[in-house]
Amino acid sequence: MEPSRRLAAILFTDIVGSTAIMQKDEHTALLINKRYVAILNHFVACHGGEILNDFGDGSLCSFGSATQAIQCALEMQQEFRAEPKVPLRIGLHVGEIFIEDGKVFGDGVNIASRVQSLAVANSILFSSEICSKIKNQPEFKSVSIGKFEFKNVDEPVEVFALANEGLLIPDRKKVEGKLKEKKGYQKRYLIIFAAAVLLISGLLLFRSFTGKTGNTIKSIAVLPFLNGSNDKDNEYLGDGIAQEIISQISKINALEVIGWASSVSFKNINESLKEKADALGAQAIVSGSIQKEGDKVLIRVELTDADTGKRLWGEEYNRQWGDILNIQTEVAQKIADALNERLTPKEKTDLSKHGTENIEAYKYYRKGRWFWDKRTSKDQDSAEAYYKNALNLDPDYALAYSGLADIYAMNMKGLNQMDAIPIAKQYVAKALALDSNLSEALATSGLINCYFDYNWHNAKTLFEKAIRANPNYSFAHVLYGNLLQWNYDSTDAGLNEVKKGLSLDPLSTTFNWALGRNYFDARKYDSAYLQLKKTYIMDPGNYIPRGTYSSVLVQRKNFAEALNVLSELPSGSINLELDLKGPCISYLYAAMGDKVRAKSELEKSLKDFPNQSPYNVARALIAIGDFDKAIDYLERAYQSRDIRMWHIKVDPTLDPIRNEPRFRAILTKMHLE
Repeated sequence: MEPSRRLAAILFTDIVGSTAIMQKDEHTALLINKRYVAILNHFVACHGGEILNDFGDGSLCSFGSATQAIQCALEMQQEFRAEPKVPLRIGLHVGEIFIEDGKVFGDGVNIASRVQSLAVANSILFSSEICSKIKNQPEFKSVSIGKFEFKNVDEPVEVFALANEGLLIPDRKKVEGKLKEKKGYQKRYLIIFAAAVLLISGLLLFRSFTGKTGNTIKSIAVLPFLNGSNDKDNEYLGDGIAQEIISQISKINALEVIGWASSVSFKNINESLKEKADALGAQAIVSGSIQKEGDKVLIRVELTDADTGKRLWGEEYNRQWGDILNIQTEVAQKIADALNERLTPKEKTDLSKHGTENIEAYKYYRKGRWFWDKRTSKDQDSAEAYYKNALNLDPDYALAYSGLADIYAMNMKGLNQMDAIPIAKQYVAKALALDSNLSEALATSGLINCYFDYNWHNAKTLFEKAIRANPNYSFAHVLYGNLLQWNYDSTDAGLNEVKKGLSLDPLSTTFNWALGRNYFDARKYDSAYLQLKKTYIMDPGNYIPRGTYSSVLVQRKNFAEALNVLSELPSGSINLELDLKGPCISYLYAAMGDKVRAKSELEKSLKDFPNQSPYNVARALIAIGDFDKAIDYLERAYQSRDIRMWHIKVDPTLDPIRNEPRFRAILTKMHLE
């Protein structure tokens, strides 16, 4: 077969010192490698690339354009600065590649590899060919480190370093020293490589005899269970049992449990367990199926080591439907046993709690949760009906009250805030009266205290209690992080909490947006840009990331891209029209200097949708320069409890009016001064 041939942007990666890390600390080495693989797969896919070769501690990837490749490299290095840090070096070049029988070769591959070899951890080096293609893109900053002669390359290659915030630029003298030492090093490398192979082989052999220790696997994901029945109405059962198992094993403090929003993204996705685990950052995967026929239920469940593919535990439960709650407890306990985790007396007690003993109430609650996750207004009506059915059967079902509170606290039915929140308060109070340590209800109550009551102290106490009750409840971490940064001037602590929540639910669009939003409010615009662009690529149909992404593009004066982001929104959604196509586009035109167009867009938007977010209108008016009218709208936002008022203290778009007495008076009323 003739080899395929194409022009591509080539990206080489390499984990610096991977052998030394393995020799020093096998556990840390495995964690680093897991994280590296997950992030590599995610970002290469996000930017339309392809992993051509995987070397274990490095890779060869190709992209359709230099921009895609360099953007991917930049976003990966940003992620790898978080703990556990991955000491990665990256090299890029544009050239021809040839693929034959799975082997990749060509001059382009050779040059990219040699450019990468000159890099250091947390650096990105690239050839002049890459540089010429990105030179007109201001978001990429570069500096030349000189021309170098490479083996089997006719002409010297000028090498550039990406100089964006946080990246290292290799010292030219040290780079030259690397090249001089190359010949002698190659022989040493072969010896070291052989020793490393023997070491790793020995470790693998040792594992094959001993098995993994209980403290090896610390992160676990539960995939949606397959619906084994022919009845599509039972579709909720597969999601429901997975969510319940997540809820149960989240009570085991020693385990880090990946959240449902990330796990459900793999529903009906035909990928291997390892691929799913890598994307989720999980070391082990729980999967299974559920089949309900009349009063009988058949559940099959397996726990698999994601790294080796080894089945750590599995069981089949052929029971009465009424025993479903006990089965879920048994599964959680068996998972702990398989991972050699010793449960504390409290954890054992917590695992035995079901929320209800009424199996029909439980069924209705699970159906309600299934509809709530769909997020549409119509589905919220269905969720509310099922939650109420559950409460009719069990009036003491705290989770069902908490579910109702979430519908109204997050105002998913599109009601007036002043009407919705009092209802949410009633439901959350009932939930907490029944179970004062219910993390879901504690977090929802904290959320209400933030954007409705402006009681920051109460909110802080509630979020902290929610996290203590369930350290794996990702939403509580994100909300707590928002509070710390937006209201307590604790930027670093806030960002760390949001990142913790995101690590527990890494594919959640909401949590990825939240991190980008927090970067934006912290004036970390480069980080905000990268994070929000990633979020936008993850879920292009979601209007919330688009709005914030357009704002950071305005801050970077990338007006054309901001206009594209806003203009390509689908029509037919009131939320899109209210939150983006009116005030946000007006804000954009004002920032571009076209205040006439900005006023026109805003006036049209207000005429068509008079009840839209007053906070967003205020942002547009500030950009236009009408400060008095902007503060009028912020007063309206305060009176109507516009949820966006939560970050009024830190929002950069409000900076021009921060010293205005009327603005400071609003902050005082909100207990922010």
